[in-house]
Amino acid sequence: MRMKTLLGYLLLIGIFSACLQKQPVNDVPDKLKKTMQQFLEQSAQGNTTGTQFTVEEVAYYAGPDFYECEFTVRMKRLSGGDTTGQMQARIKKDYSSVSRKY
Repeated sequence: MRMKTLLGYLLLIGIFSACLQKQPVNDVPDKLKKTMQQFLEQSAQGNTTGTQFTVEEVAYYAGPDFYECEFTVRMKRLSGGDTTGQMQARIKKDYSSVSRKY
């Protein structure tokens, strides 16, 4: 009887752990770029120069509660000038907040 109960618990644990959604590693860079893009668009709303930002690439390190990221960002002015630069930020694992370093 004890063995059946133990097997039943192990089966339930196996079923529940299989049902947990795990975030695929391939989605992380896309979500980080999207989060940074939204952050830059929100911070540029009061921008009178008409600068547009496009996040092109991201390199990141996954910490315990956050991602340390370095983004390649293209900045384009409506007046015609453009440049590409680097921005570094820390993004929470739930993508709820962005803390830009430079």
